[in-house]
Formats: sequence, C-alpha cells, structure tokens
Amino acid sequence: MRDRIGGAAVAAAPPNEADEALQRARTAMNTETRRLMDAIGRTLCAVNPTLAMREVTRLSYASRAAARRHGTATPTAVAATGLLLRHMPRVDWPEPTAPITRAEYGLRLIKKAGL
Repeated sequence: MRDRIGGAAVAAAPPNEADEALQRARTAMNTETRRLMDAIGRTLCAVNPTLAMREVTRLSYASRAAARRHGTATPTAVAATGLLLRHMPRVDWPEPTAPITRAEYGLRLIKKAGL
C-alpha cells in the first residue's frame, strides 16, 4: 500500500526491551525530584496543615518548587515540574473518597520521597 506522497507505508515496530528501559529511565524518580517532593511535603505539613488539599494546590506547589530551583519557565524547570507531577499522586482522581488534609498529603509525599 502506498500513501499520498508516494512512499511505501511501513508498520511501526513493536517496542523492544531497550525502548521500555529508556522510557523507564526518563521517568524514574531521581534525587532532585525526591528532594523537591520532600520539601513540598514538609511545607504542606507546616503551612495550614488542617486545610483541605486540592488539585490546584498540588499543581501550584510543583511548579513553584521547580521554578525556585531552576528559574521561571526555563526548559529545566518545565521538565522538573513534569517529573514532580508524574510522581505526586493526584488529589482528585479517580474520585476522591474523602477529603484529605494538606498534612496527610504532605506525609504521603515525604514517605514516597524516601529521604
């Protein structure tokens, strides 16, 4: 079968073990992500710990921590924010069973960071 530009259509090869290992390495929690997550968790435990944790708070803390470390809107800060958000559990998904406080969420982050 030929496509519109005249080249031969080629089926994509299935991912191999090297591709999967590379993807895991790109998304693995590194030391910097652990430190930032630990710092966010400790801040949540210290500042207004009894308030309800919201998803917008999670997004805000991740982007502010990365910007403080790498500068505002730099490619490194964007990448660090992405890694943080990948490893910080969502607050409202799939469906919140009960409201969680900022302190409870902060303790989960500290535990997940493992420092």
